[in-house]
Amino acid sequence: MKRMIYMLLGALLIAGSATAQQATYEFGGLTLSNDALSTGDLANFSQQQFIFGTARSMGMAGAFTSLGADMASMVINPAGLGMYRRGEFALTPLVTVSQAATPGTEAYESNSKSRFSVGNFGGVFNVHEGAGRLLSVNIGLGYTRLADYNYDYSFRTPACTTASIADAMSVMLEAGNVGLTSDGTITQNGLTNWGIDPAFWPAVAAYKSYLVDMNDYGVWYPAEIGANAAIESGTAVSSRGSAGEFTISMGGNIDNKLYFGLAAGIQSIYQKKSIYYGEAYTYGGGNGYDSGDYAMDADGVMLDEVMQSMGMQQRIVVDGTGVNFKLGLVYRPIPALRLGVAFHTPTLYSLERRYEVAMSTVALGPTSATDQTTHQYTSDVVSEILEDDGPNTWEFASPARLMVGASYTFGSWAILSVDYERDWFNGVRVQNMPYLPYGPGKADFKQDFKHYFQGSNNLRVGVEVRPIPMVALRAGYGYSGSMLKQGDTILSQPATQQINYFTAGVGCNLGRSCFVDLAYCHADYTSTEYMLFYGCRYPAATSGEVAEIYESTRFQTTVTRHNFALTFGVRF
Repeated sequence: MKRMIYMLLGALLIAGSATAQQATYEFGGLTLSNDALSTGDLANFSQQQFIFGTARSMGMAGAFTSLGADMASMVINPAGLGMYRRGEFALTPLVTVSQAATPGTEAYESNSKSRFSVGNFGGVFNVHEGAGRLLSVNIGLGYTRLADYNYDYSFRTPACTTASIADAMSVMLEAGNVGLTSDGTITQNGLTNWGIDPAFWPAVAAYKSYLVDMNDYGVWYPAEIGANAAIESGTAVSSRGSAGEFTISMGGNIDNKLYFGLAAGIQSIYQKKSIYYGEAYTYGGGNGYDSGDYAMDADGVMLDEVMQSMGMQQRIVVDGTGVNFKLGLVYRPIPALRLGVAFHTPTLYSLERRYEVAMSTVALGPTSATDQTTHQYTSDVVSEILEDDGPNTWEFASPARLMVGASYTFGSWAILSVDYERDWFNGVRVQNMPYLPYGPGKADFKQDFKHYFQGSNNLRVGVEVRPIPMVALRAGYGYSGSMLKQGDTILSQPATQQINYFTAGVGCNLGRSCFVDLAYCHADYTSTEYMLFYGCRYPAATSGEVAEIYESTRFQTTVTRHNFALTFGVRF
């Protein structure tokens, strides 16, 4: 694969196999892999957490595979609907407060975000009540939130002499065989200006902003950044959106021993993500024009124009729908013990993606060819805003899920419930996608998910205690393990690798017809390690040239979410 591959065990990302005849290239990272969906994106969209439903299910960490008579059963195990003895309406408002941290860095902008949403709403209706073995059949209609994409994180890195993103962009322009025409425009495969493949838009915007240029030998390089520059960078990522499911479900009760259910889910996904990346350049602590801190090129010659800073803004919007089915059973060998199992088919998604990018730079230039030692004039340049509105349809199948659970009721005063879930991320498959001349195809995605991903292991434990009949106290713990075979695998785009959450809640029955539940969840989402950018050129094996490797350091971000849910319910 080219742009969107992994870096394993600290080795370089493999964009293709080098041959004895030509050089090979790779480029990407958080700031340079946004023109198409990546394996990290598909993995993120495939992750679901069953803690956003009702306040009761949240308070017990979503451990409801064997429990029932709760709206959460629609998306976890529809067999639980068979345990309803009365109809029910419920609504769950949800407040989420997210905070992000990236170890080893300092905040650049705000790293917190608050959001109000709906965690769950719906109703359960009895359509059959019998005296035979089939005692009842209930139908459920509702919506449940499955994932939260609302977060902000930012960080800055102190001044250092490591690679600039301009170095990686120079590699991109060479990799795309991008050249200059006599009038100064750029070409690629006979196309001029913005007819160039979106894979290279960040680099072309860099050229339009004078961050990079081509020398007399046809080689791309950071034309106005001195070889003696110290580089300080700042990154800010802002994401808005969520995933949810509208569910039509049915559950039945046979002899109060066996409960069965099935459901059809229509999922919706929406995410709007903004990524800003900027660099500031200093030369011996100055701007490159003062005595003692002149900006020099690699040969020690003072630059005529000196780059001071650059900034790149990108926006990515993904929205679409998916369809899945669920089957479930719950068996009660004895009245106090319930054993549950549920299977979720892969969700078949159809997503649309939109992308735009723009760049700006600030440089200093000389007053004249004879006076290059003082601060003369400032040059502010802003590139055009490039917009890729499609068509960009991505169709893929998310992992299949298997859930098993057991719960035990201690009289009328306590319940203990344990769930295990297995999600087969190595089975994610791309069914249809836009043609990417310089990117992976369906077979590449299949190979990557098969070889580098695995089934994730998820555990949920919940307890409910009733000190008095009308009040319930709840607590729980959940863990979602990594879907990667190697924990230090680096994806082009960071993905959530591990989730730990602790929950608590309280419920109160307000008579026979009304109830109120309150819950809190503290969840830590840890990303895979990622780079801000990388651009590498591997020469032909017989050329005798040295590989060019430009990459940022590694980062890892944790997003902590505080979720507050309040369920209002009416039974009839």
